Amino acid sequence: MFEVTNDVSRRTITARMSGFMRPNEMREFATIYRKATDSYSGGRHLVLADMRGLKALEPESATLFSDVINHGRKNGCVMCAHVSDSTIARLQTARVASEASPNDDITMDCVSLDEAHVQLAKARSRFFLGSEHGTAQAR
Repeated sequence: MFEVTNDVSRRTITARMSGFMRPNEMREFATIYRKATDSYSGGRHLVLADMRGLKALEPESATLFSDVINHGRKNGCVMCAHVSDSTIARLQTARVASEASPNDDITMDCVSLDEAHVQLAKARSRFFLGSEHGTAQAR
């Protein structure tokens, strides 16, 4: 099961994933996630990856997930807050993220959804409120 929402006013994509993400479902997720990423035209944005309940990914699903993470990072993602309740899923997604971005300095593992929202708020202040006019910077 997955859901992707895009809060353009907060420049934040939320990806909610749980259960077993088989390759067909991961392809569908990747298509929707890429569309959300592309809506920023390469501009800075944030991601909340809520993976509570996500089961370990099959190799094909993990490859597709890595590809979509890589796409996001090459197209403006400046911070991704991960929330997971499974050690196995957390380790796997950390490995997949590091493969997509070898010098991974944008993934933040959070212990709760509340912590993720706090970290995203800090990132919004750092990345989007620093322009001369107090408006979001496009790039």
